[in-house]
Amino acid sequence: MTAKARQALKQLHAKIGSMFDAGKDGGTLVRHMSRGVDALLIRLWREVAPKAARMVDLVAVGGYGRGELAPYSDWDLWFLTPDEISTDIEEDIQAFLYALWDMNVKIGHAVRSVKDTIHHVREDWASATAAMESRLLDGEGVHYAAMQKKLEGFFRRRRKAFVEAKLDELEARHVRAGGTAFLMEPDIKEGKGSLRDVQAVFWMAKAWYGSRDMHDLVAKGAISATEQEHLLNAQNFLWCCRVGLHLEMGRACDRLGFEQQAELARRMHYEDSPDKPAVDAFMKDFFRYAGRVARVSGMLCMHFQEQLHPKRFAIKRDIGDGFTLVGRQVGVRDDQVFREEPLRLLRIFHVAQQGHRRLSSTALRQVRADVLIIDDAFRANPEAHRIFLDILRHPRNVAWALKEMNDTGVLGRFIPEFRHAVGLGQFNRYHAYTVDEHTIRAIGEARNMSHCDREERLALAHQVMRKIHRPELLYIALLFHDIAKGLPGDHSENGEKMARDFCRRIGLDRDATELVAWLVREHLTMAMISQRSDLDDPDVIARFAEHVGDVGRLNYLLCLTVADIAAVGPNVWNDWKGSLLRDLYLATERMLMGEVEPGEELEQRIRLRKQSALAEVRGDEEALRRAIETIPWRGIMHFPPDQLRAIVELLAQAETGTAIGMQVDRVRSETMVNIIADEWEGMFAALAAAITSGHANIVAAHAYELLDGRVLDVFHIQDADGKAMDVDSDLQRLEQRIDRVLADKSPEPVSFPPCKINVLMQQVHVSVRELPYASSRQTAIEVVAADRPGLLAQLAWVIHQQGLHIRGAAITTFGEKAVDVFFLQSKEGALLSTAEKEALCAHLEDVARLPEE
Repeated sequence: MTAKARQALKQLHAKIGSMFDAGKDGGTLVRHMSRGVDALLIRLWREVAPKAARMVDLVAVGGYGRGELAPYSDWDLWFLTPDEISTDIEEDIQAFLYALWDMNVKIGHAVRSVKDTIHHVREDWASATAAMESRLLDGEGVHYAAMQKKLEGFFRRRRKAFVEAKLDELEARHVRAGGTAFLMEPDIKEGKGSLRDVQAVFWMAKAWYGSRDMHDLVAKGAISATEQEHLLNAQNFLWCCRVGLHLEMGRACDRLGFEQQAELARRMHYEDSPDKPAVDAFMKDFFRYAGRVARVSGMLCMHFQEQLHPKRFAIKRDIGDGFTLVGRQVGVRDDQVFREEPLRLLRIFHVAQQGHRRLSSTALRQVRADVLIIDDAFRANPEAHRIFLDILRHPRNVAWALKEMNDTGVLGRFIPEFRHAVGLGQFNRYHAYTVDEHTIRAIGEARNMSHCDREERLALAHQVMRKIHRPELLYIALLFHDIAKGLPGDHSENGEKMARDFCRRIGLDRDATELVAWLVREHLTMAMISQRSDLDDPDVIARFAEHVGDVGRLNYLLCLTVADIAAVGPNVWNDWKGSLLRDLYLATERMLMGEVEPGEELEQRIRLRKQSALAEVRGDEEALRRAIETIPWRGIMHFPPDQLRAIVELLAQAETGTAIGMQVDRVRSETMVNIIADEWEGMFAALAAAITSGHANIVAAHAYELLDGRVLDVFHIQDADGKAMDVDSDLQRLEQRIDRVLADKSPEPVSFPPCKINVLMQQVHVSVRELPYASSRQTAIEVVAADRPGLLAQLAWVIHQQGLHIRGAAITTFGEKAVDVFFLQSKEGALLSTAEKEALCAHLEDVARLPEE
């Protein structure tokens, strides 16, 4: 019988697959799957457990109880038994479960009497929720009816506690899922805006109102008919995605990864267009529906909060201009408020900014209902411009106001260019959020600088933010910095044009308009220069200073850059990036302020740096002084005193020969590996291979010729999470690998096993080019390629084969994309000739390409 059941399940999966490919809607798919499982289970139950089938009620609970099964969902079953059961009945139930397990089905089950079930429900809200969604699969139904009768009394008495528990559970789940519906690899089942949100509000409605379906919520006034339609349509789309994801993976899976997004787009009949691939169109729809679930479920949660705490919302007072205040919630006088005065559609958000207020569910619903009132005449109204700027200038809740304006559609109506960015996915692992979510988070990061929140980002940015006299211009620049992504052409240049048009439209003066447009065009410049240039080179700093023009613009650009990086996703910001930005900012500020360093002043700074490094160093004083004098001045000025101190101590301990030292710096989120040795051909490439073979990520590297003839190679490394490597055993193994390389003096790089190539890696366009302004002392070559283990070592090996010296490297990863910049010199210590550059670039491009699968 089990073999027949297994075959029946296989046929059911095939049928669901055919229906999915034929374009059947999600509701049809999950219901057909549930009915098929019903028939299979009942037949198996009666044949394998005939005695139990006569005495036990077989009950479906949870998602199965709702009749909402995806192909590889759990089958949750309750066996409702008499108070006492015989051994024969227990054996029957066990045989049935064995048969299900033999089918490789994941089963959740409980064998209990009605009395025990109710006791368990009282102790556990998850069980109470499962019981709420139960249905009788097979049996006489006596036990099931008794359970249902007791459950009615339970929920009648405990409805308030149940709803409170579900609200807390929903909030905690949203926090775990990142607090947004707009993550680029969303969880269809558990994330914000997911199927679980739809289920949660229905659980609360069923407990509070006794509702049988969503239609009851319209009758109760909790949501409008349009909102109900939005919620059900979104649920239908998400069901379809979940079924497709299960079919694609061949197992239970709810995280919609990038590879699966591309495949689902194809199977759901999305097509490429000239300016948009099919996956972008699919994900745009996904985020539109997920956003609707998040908005409507969020409004329903507010509704239930109001029902739970009626006293808190009992006193309503008129605060003028058609608005009311109940507790800390801003409401509307009636449904004609915005039609009477359209400008209130903006003004309500400014009113809510004051006193940490929020909009009531009624106000939010009314704003969404009337958002189409915002037309060309509204957008051209100088008073609307003033209100919008007042929102941006307000000392609190700027990002919150913009988020609410985006969620209600007001932002996209007032700034039509922004509509394109709403729900726009970024098909890479670097960006965690959609463009609109990233944009508003970036404004929140900038706003935090004003309040000195999250100072761990970059303390300097907080100081600089206080020097910015018109923060609203920074926020406008952030609104537009990524607005043109996904459109043909360079998004920075297109965004610049859009920003300039908007600033003129709202009446900003020419100086402010040009500043905002410039910031949008240059929003990537400071990050790229800090991460890909030789910051010790005065010519690099001079060119950047000339490009920026004045300290005022430099201040705005620093704050914009920090906010932009920090808002990309969790753990993208780290102190290594911060230290590079700080060094670039301070050097540029000095140059813009006229503090150019002639020889005598530079000598003074070098002396001060040496004194700072030696002040707290321990050991033989004379040996330490000899050690620091072997370091060239560029190395002295490159390393801050604490890092320089570690290098000097290492040099003093090994006045000849080789030495390896490691310095863990949790503040900068890096571990510095210092290696002193007599140089041999291919040493840098071999060291890079040895380091990266141990799962360490090299974020930067520097090479200096010491005045005693040896070389100093410094590697800044992080672990897989972007933090300092600080586990002693890992560091010991790393040191042993380096020691073997130095002892063998073998230039042969470590070989790396082939990596699995995914769809995102295939999207990375390989590029190899010279960066003429990254250094005047060395030739800078940038390699852009799909990141994979051993890439840096392989590139370094090619450079070695060309007979060139690596004097430094800056390594940056953006998700699946690696950007490696090498600072090179010829054997004679000169810049590379045109022929050398062309030959090298050709060889690097060959290595950087992904291998044919």
